[in-house]
Amino acid sequence: MEVAAWAGRAGSRLRNGAWRIALAAVTATVAWVLAQYLLGQPTPIFAPIAAVVCLTDDPGTRGRRALRLLAGVCAGVAVGELATRVTGSGWLQVGMAVAAGMVVVVLGSINSLTLLQSGIAALLVVGLASPQTGWTRLLSAVIGGVLALVVSQVLASPSPVRMLVSAARDALAVPASALAEVAAALREGSASRAGDAVTTLRDGPELLATFLDTSETAASLAATTVRGRRERARVTALRDRLAGIEYVHASTVLLARAAAETLSAGASVPARLTDGVAELAAAVQALAADPSASDPRVEEPGGPRPIHEVAEELARTRPGGLADRDAQLAAQLHLLALDVAALVDPAPART
Repeated sequence: MEVAAWAGRAGSRLRNGAWRIALAAVTATVAWVLAQYLLGQPTPIFAPIAAVVCLTDDPGTRGRRALRLLAGVCAGVAVGELATRVTGSGWLQVGMAVAAGMVVVVLGSINSLTLLQSGIAALLVVGLASPQTGWTRLLSAVIGGVLALVVSQVLASPSPVRMLVSAARDALAVPASALAEVAAALREGSASRAGDAVTTLRDGPELLATFLDTSETAASLAATTVRGRRERARVTALRDRLAGIEYVHASTVLLARAAAETLSAGASVPARLTDGVAELAAAVQALAADPSASDPRVEEPGGPRPIHEVAEELARTRPGGLADRDAQLAAQLHLLALDVAALVDPAPART
């Protein structure tokens, strides 16, 4: 069982990283060929290294990574060349050049990649003691870094809208499934089924964290890539509208627990609360199926009521006149309806 679980996780990681691996491999090959042709080097190792280093990060950080790498290389080569001409080469000069290259970088940044590249560049220039080594490495790294910039920011930049919608779909699928389970539990009076809904929600935090990370990546892509700039207005609108997904998760957890406690106590839940949960579950399922549409049901003639109508009506649910446990369930339904309404129209405040 443990081997099967590990294999499943390994397969998932491989699927997630396959595109990144292929992109880095192809770009490294092209960088090698370009550096051979442009610089006349038989083994231009630094060009593919720069390309791989720049392209192994998440899409939203590749551009900054390439710029940091180039900044570190330039600082290290400049310090190394100066040190070679002034002090010559040797074990002491190597250490001094590495330290000096990193000090120059620290004056403007403490980014680990920039520091690393400046130290390595200075080390190679002084350690190999060849006047051409540093500048050749610089040009080779520039070729790899610039190529990585072109690939990541222009040729192979992902769609931030598609990334955001996909992550939102996965994040909404969990509360949608759990709410359907809660509605069925209330209809059947099954406390165990309500408990199953609570168990289903344990997968929610991981998917929610992925969505939040993807939202930040989408914003970065919209600001730094050619494709992202074309989608910037839509990315901003989607991020504003879908920001409340975490509230939907939290409210669904509270509602599922309230339902489980109510049913465990043997209470009879009013039909209007059961129907409300079922209708809200269907609304969240519709949003999970198409997060890019603010209200997927609006364009369905003769279909279920639009989500905003359902959410706004259920947001008026009040616990007055209900037994204690039913009142708690009604209060949680009210909060969840407010959160779902905010996913359709983010303008109203959550109260």
